[in-house]
Order: sequence, then C-alpha cells, then structure tokens
Amino acid sequence: MSNERRDRLEQFTEWCQQYITGDEKSEAQIFLDRFFQAFGHDGLLEAGGAAEFRIKKASEDGGGTSFADCVWKPHVLIEMKKRGEDLSRHYRQAFDYWTRLVPGRPHYVVLCNFDEFWVYDFDTQLDTPVDKVPIKELPDRFGPLAFLFPTHETPIFGNDNEKVTREAAGRLGVLFRKLKARDDVGREKAQRFVLQLLVALFAEDIGLLEPYTIERLAGDCHTPEDSYELFGGLFIAMNEVEVRDGGRYKGVQYFNGGLFANPARIELAPDELNQIKEAARENWSKVRPEIFGTIFEQTCNQDERHAFGAHFTSAVDIYKIIRPTITEPWEQLIDKADTLKRLRELHQHMQAYRVLDPACGSGNFLYLAYRELKRLEKKLIDKLAEVSKRQGGGQGQFSFVTTRQFFGMDINPFAVELAKVTMMLAHKLAIDELHIDEPALPLDNLDENIRCCDALITPRESPFAPPPLADPPEHNGKVPTAWPDADVIIGNPPFLDARKTTMEHGSEYTGLLERFYPDIGRRSDLCVYWFRRAHDHLPTCTPEMPFRGRAGLVGTQNVRNNDAREGGLDHIVTSGTIVEAVDNQPWSGEANVHVSIANWVKHSPPSEPPRAAADARDDTSRLALDTETLIIPKKKKLWFKVESMFKGPRKRGQGPATKDYELNYRECERISAALSDQTDVTQSSIMQCNRNPKVVFEGVQTGHKGFVINKSEAQSILQDHPECSLYLKPFLNGSDLLSGKYVNHPEYVIDLSKTDILTASTFPYLLKIIQERVLPDWTANAEKENMKTGKDTGEHQNRLKTWWALKRPRMDLQDALDKHTRVIACSAVMKRNAFVFLESNILPTNAIKVFVFDDDDSFGVIQSGVHWQWFVAKCSKLKSDFRYTPESVFDTFPWPQSPSAKDIDAVAEAGREVRQVRGEALKKIKGGLRAVYRTLELPGKNPLRDAHAALDAAVMQAYGFSAKKDLLQQLLDLNLDVAEREKKGELVTAPGVPADYPDPKKLVTDDCIRP
Repeated sequence: MSNERRDRLEQFTEWCQQYITGDEKSEAQIFLDRFFQAFGHDGLLEAGGAAEFRIKKASEDGGGTSFADCVWKPHVLIEMKKRGEDLSRHYRQAFDYWTRLVPGRPHYVVLCNFDEFWVYDFDTQLDTPVDKVPIKELPDRFGPLAFLFPTHETPIFGNDNEKVTREAAGRLGVLFRKLKARDDVGREKAQRFVLQLLVALFAEDIGLLEPYTIERLAGDCHTPEDSYELFGGLFIAMNEVEVRDGGRYKGVQYFNGGLFANPARIELAPDELNQIKEAARENWSKVRPEIFGTIFEQTCNQDERHAFGAHFTSAVDIYKIIRPTITEPWEQLIDKADTLKRLRELHQHMQAYRVLDPACGSGNFLYLAYRELKRLEKKLIDKLAEVSKRQGGGQGQFSFVTTRQFFGMDINPFAVELAKVTMMLAHKLAIDELHIDEPALPLDNLDENIRCCDALITPRESPFAPPPLADPPEHNGKVPTAWPDADVIIGNPPFLDARKTTMEHGSEYTGLLERFYPDIGRRSDLCVYWFRRAHDHLPTCTPEMPFRGRAGLVGTQNVRNNDAREGGLDHIVTSGTIVEAVDNQPWSGEANVHVSIANWVKHSPPSEPPRAAADARDDTSRLALDTETLIIPKKKKLWFKVESMFKGPRKRGQGPATKDYELNYRECERISAALSDQTDVTQSSIMQCNRNPKVVFEGVQTGHKGFVINKSEAQSILQDHPECSLYLKPFLNGSDLLSGKYVNHPEYVIDLSKTDILTASTFPYLLKIIQERVLPDWTANAEKENMKTGKDTGEHQNRLKTWWALKRPRMDLQDALDKHTRVIACSAVMKRNAFVFLESNILPTNAIKVFVFDDDDSFGVIQSGVHWQWFVAKCSKLKSDFRYTPESVFDTFPWPQSPSAKDIDAVAEAGREVRQVRGEALKKIKGGLRAVYRTLELPGKNPLRDAHAALDAAVMQAYGFSAKKDLLQQLLDLNLDVAEREKKGELVTAPGVPADYPDPKKLVTDDCIRP
C-alpha cells in the first residue's frame, strides 16, 4: 500500500514539474484536483471538497463575497498563490477565511505556491506553520498532509512548537522546584536564576549568544563552585554595557532588561546541572513565548493559583480580543490612508499607542498584542514605501513600536517577572519574523511597565498608588489602585465567585472592594471589577483617534447576569458600545468553567454624539467623516456555539477529533449588556403581583449528608415506627429529577426542623441517626471556629443550638407544601425546558425550584416556550446550563392579562398532553427526562415536539401575542405595562388561575411524580 501511495505522489510531482508554470488564476483548480488524486481520491469534488468556495466577507471588510480555492469540510482549507509568492504574506487571509468557515470549520489550513505546502493548525499554533513540505519532497514527506488520505490518518508534524514548548517548560519547571526547595536558595533566588537562564537559552538559539553556550558551561561545571562562577559570570556579562574583548565571555552583548541587574549565582547540585543540560538540548527557537506561561502554571503553588484566579488562555482565544480591539481599527486606518502625510501621522500615533493588561499573568496577552502591532507597523511601513515611491518624497527616518508601550499588572511576583521575560524576547522574535531592520539588543527594561500589585486595591507606598486626595476612600493605608495610562485595555481577569473571593482573600478584602466599588453587586464574580475599572479608565474614542478607547476582556458568564451585569456591562453600555462578543464558550484552559468575552468602544454618551467633521479638506477631516464605521461599526459580531463536525476529545497524536463545539457568529445591529442580540430585557421591572404572595421557593439544604438515608433504611424505620412518617420524608434533588434516578434509588431525609429538642427526643430512632452521623462533625466544626475566631458565636457554633435541624429547612416552603397536594418544580440548573408536578409530601433539595401552583393552566404557562425564552434571556448561566433565579426571571415574567376561559382550558389541556407524552416516553427510554428531551435535538417527527408546539400555540393565544412579532419584545412591553398599572393602583392579573375563571377546581388533576 505504501508503494502505491509513493507512486501516486511521485507521479503528481513529476506532472507538476512538466506541466505547471505556477499561474494561480489558470492552474490552481486543475492542480488541486490532481493533488487530491495523488492522495487516493477520484478528485477534489469526488472527495467532498469544493472549489472556489464562497465565503461571506465581514461587514468591516466592506461585505461581499470572497472565494477560497479549496474547502473540504471539516478537514482542510487550501489557498493557492502564484509560484514564488512569499506565503507568510497570506497567513492573515487564510486565517480570516478559516474563522468564517463555520459550521464544520476545517481543522487544518494549507497555503501553497506550487513549490511548497505550508500546513497550519490554528487551534494549537496560530501564526507559524506546523510544517512546510516542498512539493518535490512530497513522496517521502507526506506525513504532515496525511489527513488528506481517505482514511484521514494522523498527521506527523516537524514543527510542533506547542509540544516543544511544553517539554522545555517542563524541564525548567523541574529545575525551579528543586532550587525553591533548597534552604540556601529559596523562592526569590530560584526564580531569578531560572528566568535569567531562560533568557540565555532563548538567546543562544535565536542568535543573541554563541550556540551551545549553556551546554558548554554546564559541561565545564565539575564542582558546585564551578557552577556558581560560570553561570553567575555569564549573567554578569549579560548585564555589562561594555562588551568584553577577551576571556570566557568575550563578545557577550549587553542584554539589560532589568532582569540581570542582580545576577543570580547558585552552587548547583549534579541533578540540577543535568536539568540544565537537558533543557539546553531543546530547540528554544521553536519555543512559543505566548504559551510559555506553562512554566508559571506548572511551578506556582496550586493554592496560589486558585486564590489568584490564574488561568492559562490559548492563543486562539486571545485573538478573539486582539483582533476587534487592536487589529481591525488599525487595519481600517492603514487601508484608508493614501497619502504620505496620513501614513506618517498614523505611524506617529502607533509609536505613542499604549496597551494595558491589568491582570497580565505571565504576559501572553501582551506578547500577542505586541506581535500583532509589529505586523501592523510592518504593513504600514510597506505601504508608506509604496506610496512614497509612487508620489515621490523620501520615507524619512523611522523609530519603531517598542515593548515599552505595553503595560501589565499582576498580584503574583513570579508571573510578573515571567511576563517581563516574555516581552523582552518578543522584540527579537518579531524582527526576525517580519524581517525588520531594528537592533535586537539591548533589550527593553520593563521594570516600570509591568508591576507586581493588586490591580484593585494598592497600599499607599505602591508605585501605582494615586496622588493624595482631599478625602481619599482610604482604609488601613490602602486606596484604589491607579492604573497606567492606556489607549486600549485587554486581558483575562481572575475567575473567582463572590463566596470564594471572601474565602481566599478574607472579609476585610471584600469589605474594601465594597467600599471602593459601591456600584458593583456583592454577588459579582471578581472579574466584574476589572470590567468596571477598565471602562472607567479608558480614554474616549474620537474620530481623530479611533484606535483608542477600546477594551476586550474575558469573564465568567456571571458578567452578563443580573447583579454582576448591572455593575459591569450595564455601566459599560451607558457610554460605550459592545462591538464584538462571545456569549458563552467552554474555557480553553484547565479551569472547568464557561466564559464570555466582550469587546467594546468607549465613546461619548448617546446625548452627546461623536463630532463629525464639516468637510473633507484634509486627511483628518476625511477620517472624521467615517466616524460611524471607524468608531462603532454598523454591524456587530456575536459569536455563539455550534455543534462541531469533529466528535470526541482531541488528543495529540490520535487523529483529528476535537472538541464537540465550534464558534460561529452572526452580524447584528446591537449587542446588549447581556451579550445577546435579542430584545434587551434587562430594562424589565419587578412586578409586585408576582412577589406577593410568594409562590416560588428554593428547596431545603441539609448541610450534612448524614440527614439523608436510603430507601431500605427508611422503610425499616417506618415499618416499625409509622409515627416517624411526619419527619421522615421522600427527598429529591435536581439531578435525580432529570435523570430519573429517584425511581430506582429513592432517598429520604430526616427533618426534625419544626421540633424542639424535647419533641425530637420522642422520635429516638430518627434522633439517634443525626446524633451519630451529624453531631460529631458539627461539634468539630464549632470547635475549630471557636479556636480561629476566639468568639463563642459564629455560623458553626450557632448551628449546635439546633443540631437536630436541617441547615436551611425553608419553613416558608414547607408551610406552602402543606396547603397543596402537588406543586410545579424544576431543576434549579437545567439545559432543557422540563417542568414537572411533584406530590407535595416530597421534600426537594435546594437544587430544585418549587412553584406552589397545583393547576394545569399554570403548569402550561410555566412549561411553555414563552416562559422558557424569558427564562433564558433573564436567568444567570452556569457553564452551558441555565440557572433559575426567581428574582430576575419569575418576578419579572408577566402572566396573560385577559385570557378567556376557552384560552385557559386550551392551555391546561395542552399541558396535560405534554405530560402524557412524556410519561409514555419515560416508560421506554432510559435516562429520565434528560434523555427524553434530548430526542428533540434529533431530526424527524417527534410526538413530544408536536405536543410542545401545541402548548406554545395555546399559550400565545392566551397572551394575545403574534407569532410574527418578536416574542421577547412583546413580553417586555407587557411587563412594563403591568408594572406601570401596578404603580397607578390598577388591577392586574397575577400568576395563577385568573380570579374570574368559573371553575378552578377542574384545572387540578392528579398526575404528578410520587414517591
């Protein structure tokens, strides 16, 4: 078989040599057809590929359609260029095409100029090919293109920089841990040594030090004293302005950078030297600084990383911020500029441009932003040379964009030092990649640019502390942090929810946050503070300088939810516009969270529209006339998840399978603070008729698993002591409700919460279980709390006063349950629209929301798509699931205001039909409601889908809504109308059966989930 492959590939290369001249226009398609035949297909089209594949251009690129030479979803995009063309110039075009090829985005991208193939894997390595294959070598080196065979084999790449980076980082990580553990070295000195060594390792492989410098030094270290002198001597030489003209370190240039101001000198043990030797054998020119933060991830303490909310961000996710915030504004300006004057003016602006990452970690955002700005500068200079040649006049003398224009802040000292190193290396790598004529040394000293501090609260003595105020909001010598001036702000702030922030940083810290940032809700994720601060710190974007006043940040989904949104994104859109966003995606790093990404522009408030120039007499005024598109694009981009054509988790070396989703986008007129292009329901009002009386409750919280017993133990107790049935109740949680586990593995809960200790003691069989299984742990917790606080009161100590009671028994819920035979319930967190009736003697956990209605009409309204759409728009999100939050969802959800009796009967009947169809399906399908509702995601006729459609139609009729109009807008209008009528004291229809319905009892049937 291998001989057949080789023969076909040889025939292809011979055919190319004989017949192909390298003209892109006339030969690309026949070349590609023969290329696919060489890999065992009958041709391009027969394989399932398409030639001249239409790709819709983004609106900022003028709209219209582009044509990709070859698209074979979901495998490869191939773009052809003429013979001799520099393929690196076309990487950006290929990347843009790839971005828009959704769903089924190709896993690989190939650029070809008839002489060689450049293979890209943008999921792992953005701007560097994972391999290059000359056509003449194809018969012997088809490995990087093996995914093209009909069998879709695993490609073998020779330039897998991610793999090299992780191995190199791992070796230095081991060295760091060894040095840090030594009593005579410690963390600070170990950190300094490893980072100085890191720069030296890079330097010798990118031409700044003699090759093999480090390996030779390590080989000459025969004693610990030798390593102290030899490595210490190198670091000293790298910090000397005067280049030595002799000796061991002859010719070593001045590196500067601040890193070598205090050369690290350590007597190294043999195993530590071995780690250095192994590290020196890696090819550091292939190590990617933007992901070298792996050193940080691998070596910093796990507890520290959790406390700081530190997480690695992949390059492909970083570009979701860099492109709309930095690249696209500059590209539009450069493309529009057509005079020397304007191009020179733009270059001056570019050299003064300042980028800030206020939670920079190990610097990957800053590194990629710098590299992108250098590419933009190269594009600008090339165009300046072209215009200068065409119009006459010299280009003049240039200064260049430098790393000194990039600023960072982080609370972790090691991360800060690593970020400085990353940025120092960026300069040399950029000028090599772009062939820029700039000196590589000395490195920029970034000690003043990237600082170790808390970006939100800083002690007075901090370099970033603001000047004294007449009445500063000061507490214990601490003030809100002053951030460096910046034109744009980017980054990935820490992920910590409010509860964990208090646990990790203490109540004093959270108290300071509340004092300094009073407009941010207490339940907000820590990252929300960065969103608020970033917007307030930004300058205003203007027509003259439309590249500034922009920001892009990653946040947890919490940023678009309720209280957190009100303090962050709601504030942002009062004087800014969200121009591009990701509503929800699983995180690319190791954190098990789903994130949102927002990119926005800060501009004048709506009452003060951006000034437009009166005429177009010069470049500046012509720029001002483009205010609407340069500051705020007419079309915004909202990215959302779609199912991937690749199935299963992707593992390196195991084929092209990848994550089960990809991101697609749609262009829209507006993106709301909820990161949605739907009707903005954030302006809805709470309606008192939904709150009073209270009808939505959260289930109980036991506080200890010892309160819960299995069915067998419960039945044994009840058989011998039936009087215990008042306090031994069927127990149900949200997961079991959806999975159907409660059927085969029911649980019971001992609930003596309504009793005092004397009454509880009359049920000794129940009290004994709590006394043996719960009381010891609660006693130990109380003792620990007492020792920690020195106080006799506290959460755990107070709990001992009623140790036989549940932690949160929700008495209001239990009182409401006593008044009904059944109630409506749902899992507090769910992905699909599934509400049920529960028999009221079941005690639900806090993972269930309970609606104390027992009628079929109320069930129909709550189960309908009308309620579901409002729920999804208003609720908080947990990963890819939705959390039912009564305050934001139910309290704002308007009930049909004037349904007829016929409408109510139709809703009730349709709701009963949904439950009947579900009940029949549950008898045949394993996996409970979750499995039943998954069938709705499959194509084809489905009785449950039909039943839901009928219910939705009946509910829409009851509301008097039109299916042709925006449902959310109709609900919002009704919400505001009801709230306004309430203020005026007018009667409104509250949730439940309307008071004028003639026979409410007939709406109460008996089907429900029973123990």
